[in-house]
Amino acid sequence: MSGSSLGDRVLAELFILLTLYFLLSIMQREIVVNKVKQQYPNAIECSIIDHSDGCGAKLELTVVSDSFEGMMLLKRHREIQNHLKEKGLFDEIHALQIKAWTPSQWEKKKGDN
Repeated sequence: MSGSSLGDRVLAELFILLTLYFLLSIMQREIVVNKVKQQYPNAIECSIIDHSDGCGAKLELTVVSDSFEGMMLLKRHREIQNHLKEKGLFDEIHALQIKAWTPSQWEKKKGDN
């Protein structure tokens, strides 16, 4: 052996794999946000939070757009979900919480906090 134990090498390889996994999760979140921004170019807010400790399986997406004016909440969610499915981005996401609000709803939510 050349100065490092098998355990040290295994830990180093595990660290590399976890780092890659984390980086892929960050990339996935960025891709989702970019695709939603393409779908709603006039969105005043488009953000994503990972609630899955970094693996990207449980996400919370917030989209604020005047495109949602007069649209039922369920239709907003379906529109976003279908767009992400069409782009092949739903396969790795276990749970997606969508907050799709109009600008006036967004202002009210911010005021409530």
